[in-house]
Amino acid sequence: MPNTSSTNEPHLWDDKTPEEVLEALVYDLYPPVSALGDEIDRLLTGAFADEELTMLLEQLRAGVNQLSRIVVALKRYTAKRQAPGELPSDS
Repeated sequence: MPNTSSTNEPHLWDDKTPEEVLEALVYDLYPPVSALGDEIDRLLTGAFADEELTMLLEQLRAGVNQLSRIVVALKRYTAKRQAPGELPSDS
C-alpha cells in the first residue's frame, strides 16, 4: 500500500523533482498492479471458490481505485508543472 499523506492522495508531489516522482510512482504502482495481476489470474483459472467471487471483485475494485488515485495525483503534479499560459494535455 502506498504511503499516504491523506486518505485521498498517494503522495504530495508538489515539492518533489521529476526523478523523485518517478521513484514514488514505481513504489506506488508495483503493489496494486501486481495484486491485480494475481487476482485476474485467479479469475481466469477459476482458482477460487464460488463464495470468494464477491471478495475477489471487491479486491479488484480496490486495486483500480488505488491506481485511479495515483493517476489523479500524477495529473495534478504535471498540470502544476506546466509553463504559465500553457494548457495541460488530455492525452
